[in-house]
Amino acid sequence: MSEIIKRIFNNRVIKTIIDVSMRVDIVTASSSIAYFGLLSIFPAIIIIATLLPYFGLTISTALSYVQMAVPTSVYDFARPIIESILGQKGVGVLSASIIITLWSLSRVVASIRTAQNGIYGVQPKTIAIIDRFISMAWMILVLGIMGILLVIASVGSNILEALPISANLVQQIESAKSPVVIGGLFIGASLFNWVLPVKKPRLQWALVGTIVQVAIVIWLTKIFGWYVSLASQAYTFYQALSSAIILLLWINFIALAALIGTIVTATLEELFPSQNDKLAVIQTFGKSIIRKNGKK
Repeated sequence: MSEIIKRIFNNRVIKTIIDVSMRVDIVTASSSIAYFGLLSIFPAIIIIATLLPYFGLTISTALSYVQMAVPTSVYDFARPIIESILGQKGVGVLSASIIITLWSLSRVVASIRTAQNGIYGVQPKTIAIIDRFISMAWMILVLGIMGILLVIASVGSNILEALPISANLVQQIESAKSPVVIGGLFIGASLFNWVLPVKKPRLQWALVGTIVQVAIVIWLTKIFGWYVSLASQAYTFYQALSSAIILLLWINFIALAALIGTIVTATLEELFPSQNDKLAVIQTFGKSIIRKNGKK
C-alpha cells in the first residue's frame, strides 16, 4: 500500500498539481478578492441607477440582468437592498460612488493579479504603483468589453420595433441577447486568465482554465441555493446585512473558482511547456554550467 502511495505522489502530474496548488493560499486570496468586490458592488449599483434614465431603461430592466447574472437564491435574497440602492439619486452620491468603485475594482484586479502571479511562481518586474496602473488599464478594457455587450443586450423591444426591420428579425435579436451576455462574460474571464498575469500562458490553456471556472460556477450555482436556504434562517436578523453576507459568500465562491481555473492553466503550462520555455530552461542550465567551470 505504501509503495502505491509513493508511486502516486512521485508521479510527475501529481507532483506538479501539488506544487502549483501549494504556491498560494487560494482561500485567503479569494477572501481578499471577495472583500474588495463587495465594496465595489453597491457604489456600482448607484452609478447604474444614475445612468439608467439616459439609456431609457427602468429599475426592473436592471434587475432582470442582475437575475440573469446570479443564482436565483442570491437574487431573491438580495433584491430588496438592490432596489433600495437603485432608488438613490444625487450628483454627490454619484461622484463618491465612482471614486469608491474605481478604487475597489482596482484592488480587485490587483488582488487577482497578485494571486495569479503567485500561482505561476513569478513576481512583477514593475514597482507597485505602475503595477496598479496596469491593473486599472486591464480592468477598464475588460469592463469596457462587458459593458458594450451589456448595452447591446439591454436594447429594449420597443426600440427594436421602432426600427425599420422585420418582426422576425426583432425576435431573433431578442433571443440572442442571453448568449451574447454569456459569451461576453466568457471572453472577459478568458482575458483575465490570459493577459492579466505577468507570465502569459498559452491561449489554449487559458481557455481550458476558463472552461473549468465556468463549470465550477455552474456546479456552485446548483448547491448554493441549498446553502442560502440555511444561511437565510441564520441571518434573518437584518435584511440588508444578511444580503451583504450572502453576496460576500457568492463573490468568494466565484473568486475561488477563478483561482482554481488559474491553477489548472498553470499546471498545464508546466506539464506541456512551449518551445520558448524549453529554450529558456536550456539557456539557464547552460549559463550555470559555464559559471561553475569558470570558477574552477
